[in-house]
Formats: sequence, structure tokens, C-alpha cells
Amino acid sequence: MEKFLIGVCYLCLCFSCQQNEIEVYAESPRIGFENTSTLGFIPERYITFTDEDYLAQVTEKIDSVKIELMGMALEEPRICCLKKVNESTEISFLQIDFPDRVTVEPGIYSFYLPFKVFRPEHTGMEYSFLLEFDTEHPEHGFDPGKIECGKVRFIVAFNLKPAGWNNYFGTYSDGKYRFMLDFFGGVYSSIGNTSENRRMVREAYAEYRLTHSAILDEDGNEIIFP
Repeated sequence: MEKFLIGVCYLCLCFSCQQNEIEVYAESPRIGFENTSTLGFIPERYITFTDEDYLAQVTEKIDSVKIELMGMALEEPRICCLKKVNESTEISFLQIDFPDRVTVEPGIYSFYLPFKVFRPEHTGMEYSFLLEFDTEHPEHGFDPGKIECGKVRFIVAFNLKPAGWNNYFGTYSDGKYRFMLDFFGGVYSSIGNTSENRRMVREAYAEYRLTHSAILDEDGNEIIFP
């Protein structure tokens, strides 16, 4: 009998939670970012630029995030306003374009918000910011949805250094590797660790120095090809 009462109470509690959720989200049209996390974490989007992107002269990337509507269906167009909240102190080095307002028409229950990210100037760093719904904007026409769907985190990085660098061409530096990418026209994994390649790039840099200033490493010293 005790187990039966516990089971009934559990079912009532679940039904009550479901009812409360339905009532909350049925009051008015609400909006949120798609979140597939089952643990309630903030959804994250990683945008990474690599040595292959550098070689292909890719300086910007276009992507999108999914936004979902919940609650009552729209009876008239409403405006969704968004804002960016910086998390990195170096965020001024990062450029991103996204619409700060979108008109949502009746009959739409989800849509993709496009954005464009430009390659950061500095390598080896992660720049992060949050994209949120600007609920304080007077034109924003939606009430907040689920808390875990109210924002999305973007993490942007320019990772130039290859994983397999073994110092065959000397100590690594971004300047040295950029020169090698331009000279060989291929990423590090495609450049053979041969004495001939080392001789060619050393001579190419010596010729480069005849008409150009020195390429410096991260410590301010001129790069050296052994």
C-alpha cells in the first residue's frame, strides 16, 4: 500500500510539473536557441581557422544558429532582437556580423540566424562572446523561453601551428610557418622533412631578405632556417 501511495504521488508530481510548464509556455509566444544538451548547459558554437584556411585565403566563415519558437502560435509578425555580450577582454580584435533584429512571420516555428565571423588577427587564442535575446529592447516581441535556451556561446580561434611540427625546420614561429606555407603552397603535413626542402626554403628566405625586412618570431627575433 505504501509503494502504491508513493507511485501515485510521483505521478501527480510529474503531472503537476508538466501542467505548470504547459501553462508557462502557453501564456504567450516565446523564443529560444536550439539546445540539444540534456544537462542544461549553454549551447556552444566553435569556429576555428586553421593553416589550411590560411593557405586557401579563407578570412571569413559563414554559419548559422537555430532559433525555435514555443508557446502560442504567432497571429501577427513579431520582431526578435538580439545582442552580443563579450566574454573576452581581447574581443576588440574579433569581428563578427549578425542581424540584431529579425522579423518572424506567423506560421514560422523555427528559423536559422546567419552570422559571419572574420579570422582573428592573433593566433593561438580563443575569443568568446554570448549571443542573447535583447529582452529589454522595446521592439522585442517575445517573452523569454527556457533559461538554458536564452543564450548561445561562440568560441572563435585561429590555430595556425600544425600538430606535427617537429623542429626539422627549426624552432616554430607563426612568421616562419606563414613563409613556408606561401613558399611550398601546402600545409606542414604535405611538406617532406628532407634536406632538399630545408635547403630550398633557407635559400628562398635569404632571397626574400634582399628586398624585405626580417620576419620576426614571437620573441621579436628574426626567424632562422637551419
